Amino acid sequence: MTMFHPDDADDADGAASLVPRTGRWQLPSERSAAAHARRTIHAALQRWGLGPAADTLTSQLASLIQDLSTRSAVRVPALIDLRLELRAADRLLLGEVQASTPDRPGPADQTSAGKGGRGIIALTYGRRLARNGTATWYTHAFTWWQPNTITTDR
Repeated sequence: MTMFHPDDADDADGAASLVPRTGRWQLPSERSAAAHARRTIHAALQRWGLGPAADTLTSQLASLIQDLSTRSAVRVPALIDLRLELRAADRLLLGEVQASTPDRPGPADQTSAGKGGRGIIALTYGRRLARNGTATWYTHAFTWWQPNTITTDR
C-alpha cells in the first residue's frame, strides 16, 4: 500500500485537504499522449499532497489515457480532455477522460482485451455521451488506516 500525508497539502492547517481539488487539461491524442499525461498527472497529484502515492496513481491513470488515446488516434486525431478531482474528505479520486470523436457510447466490452486500462484503478467506471464525443469516467477510493494518513488500495 502506498501512503501519503494530508499534512503535505497546500496550507499548514490541513484545511486544504478537505476542499476538492480539480484540474483540467487537454492532451494530444498521439503516441506522446501517455508521456505527456504522466508528467501532467504526477505534477498535479504531487501539488495536491499525495506524496509517494502520486507515483502509483500516475502509472495507473496514464495506462487508461494510453488506452483511450490509442483507440481515438486510430479513428480521428483529436485532443483528449482530462479532468481529475481529488475529494480527500470523501476518500475519492474522480476522473474523466474524453476524446473528441463522433462515436456514441455503446455496451462496454467485458472481454479481457476490451477492458484496457479501465479496471486497474477504478472502483466504478463507465462511458457517456459528451458534447464533443465519448467520455470515460472512473472513481478510485482511498482508505485511512491511521489519523492523518491516507493510503491507496494499491
